[in-house]
Amino acid sequence: TVRRSMDALEDQLKEARLMAEEADRKYDEVARKMAMVEADLERAEERAETGENKIVELEEELRVVGNNLKSLEVSEEKAQQREEAYESQIRAMTSRLKEAEARAEFA
Repeated sequence: TVRRSMDALEDQLKEARLMAEEADRKYDEVARKMAMVEADLERAEERAETGENKIVELEEELRVVGNNLKSLEVSEEKAQQREEAYESQIRAMTSRLKEAEARAEFA
């Protein structure tokens, strides 16, 4: 019976060692997967940060373009006003020229 008890204990010890080895193997596998996931996460965070920086750049560029567009619109409006004023002056001068030519013809 002592021999049976020793055999049973040896079997339990072998089983415990196998279970410990399996647990170590599973731990190593989980640790490897976790390291891969952490590396993926770090790369994703870097891409996200790069994307956020690009968004900030593009928003600033959009703001500058918007301001330039407003300036161009104001310049266009002023140019149109000057053009209208010049056309009015041309019409007035043309009318005065015709009047002067008519007076000269009858003089």
